[in-house]
Amino acid sequence: MTATRRDLVTGIVIAVIGAVYFVATFSIRETTDIVTPRTFPAIVGVALIVLGLFLAGQSVWKARTQPGGAGGRTDAEGGEASAVIIEAPPEPPGRRVVLQFALFFAYLAIVIPVGFLLSTAAFLMALTSIYSPQKWIRNLIYSVLFSVILYFAFVYGLAVYLPVGILG
Repeated sequence: MTATRRDLVTGIVIAVIGAVYFVATFSIRETTDIVTPRTFPAIVGVALIVLGLFLAGQSVWKARTQPGGAGGRTDAEGGEASAVIIEAPPEPPGRRVVLQFALFFAYLAIVIPVGFLLSTAAFLMALTSIYSPQKWIRNLIYSVLFSVILYFAFVYGLAVYLPVGILG
């Protein structure tokens, strides 16, 4: 199965899941508030539908605009293919995905005893270092700033208290 075909199938499946999810939001009890319990799930359902249709449409557009209709590029001269260049697929991301899940579960295990600020900064530093280990200073600055901004947004903006851990 080609990448464009996989994207088409994935987009359609995501749109169908979004439609089912959106229809399911109507079973949530309605309240008189402006923002009801079904508001956010409905937004998620609509977003899934839109993004799924966008992915499917993008794959159809890509399939129609690619020369030859499928993978590989051809250098044509006079209507004949003089050479076919087949690009190697990228390295499978399986190892990175497993590492991300391991980091996430480690983060869940340490967020309460260590605290939100330190554990989130460490988690983000490790996560960003998976993809660009040579830019560790940028990763460190991003991790610390994002953790501090998120902490202040929750604690002072939303009045949601996060675990302070060893800093408290």
